[in-house]
Amino acid sequence: MSAAVKRRSAGPGRALGYAVVTLPALDLRAEPRHAAELGSQLLLGETVRVLGRSSDPGWVRVRNDADGYTGWVRGWGLVEATAARVQRWRERARAVIAAPLAQIRTGQGEGAAVSPAFFGGRVIAGPARAGFRAVELPDGRRGYLEAAAFAPRRKPTLEQRILTLLGTPYLWGGRTPAGYDCSAFVQQVLLEQGLALPRDAKDQCGRSKALRKGELPRVGDLVFFRRPGESASHVGLSVGGGYYAHCRGRVQIASLDADNPLCDKDLLPQSMGWFRPL
Repeated sequence: MSAAVKRRSAGPGRALGYAVVTLPALDLRAEPRHAAELGSQLLLGETVRVLGRSSDPGWVRVRNDADGYTGWVRGWGLVEATAARVQRWRERARAVIAAPLAQIRTGQGEGAAVSPAFFGGRVIAGPARAGFRAVELPDGRRGYLEAAAFAPRRKPTLEQRILTLLGTPYLWGGRTPAGYDCSAFVQQVLLEQGLALPRDAKDQCGRSKALRKGELPRVGDLVFFRRPGESASHVGLSVGGGYYAHCRGRVQIASLDADNPLCDKDLLPQSMGWFRPL
């Protein structure tokens, strides 16, 4: 980072303020510049703590309340608010987007586009009427979204969710169906099932327990991979029968059986075995 870019930051763990994400996806970067590494992304409706600001206009350092991930974002993707207003948003924004991608419009099935919304995003939504729900975004924009785009009363199984995401391209730091990295894919799929995991593979491994020798993995168990001398750097998600789903190049199904045509022979030597999230 250029030495000319100065920062104003709060002390460790201390917040300068609070905000809500108002874009479908907001890039979270390691430094306050567009060329910096993409560490993760924030989703529509997630809340953050404001930790600092850069003198380069528009950059804000934040910590995601959902998974604790910290980085720099453009302020245009946030609506800053008091702690009380952010808490009210959390209480009201309980409608979760279940479709990989949905389009909020000014009318019911027609009209101008208001905003896209990705799987996992949150909005305030009214009751379903004629197949649509009126929605409100964190910055006050309003529109309509098909009722089918929201999480149903009976959530999809893990296997059903993975089927909707097959073919999603790999994106380092990506956290949406427009592009996932391996750990974000696992994080978001399991979150829908009610299990919150850290953002990165090494931290997910630290929150999991290795299965005993001979113990068969269950659907939802994890398989980790690493290079010699390194911590876990890749993760997949068991779908049963010895198969796992992972994002490597794209979201796909693979096997740890060397004789199976779906086995990733390059990745296989790095396998750490099966783990169960705690």
